[in-house]
Amino acid sequence: MPPLEPRAAGPARAILVEQGLTASDAHVERLRAEGYDVKRISDPGSAVDLAQHWGPNIIFIADGRGAGGNSAFLSALKANDHTRHIPVALLSSYFNGRSERDGLTAFSRP
Repeated sequence: MPPLEPRAAGPARAILVEQGLTASDAHVERLRAEGYDVKRISDPGSAVDLAQHWGPNIIFIADGRGAGGNSAFLSALKANDHTRHIPVALLSSYFNGRSERDGLTAFSRP
């Protein structure tokens, strides 16, 4: 495994995982306005690799259906020694107890 990219002083790093890229530009714009250096990715499997090598401060999952389709991604993230500490936030208009039990934090989606 290649080493983590060195973390330069500057904005916090965030990965945005969004399988439906229709709202992605708006999410990226919003996160950058909040001071994040954002990398967008549509494949949850590749997001684990990116998180392992880039070392984000947080991962945002944009999903209008809740966390149900992200269970495998969350399991892989939490099973990896290099990524299990990274907080994961769900950008969604739908949030339930299962999402919270899976370790997600809720952020309302505009």
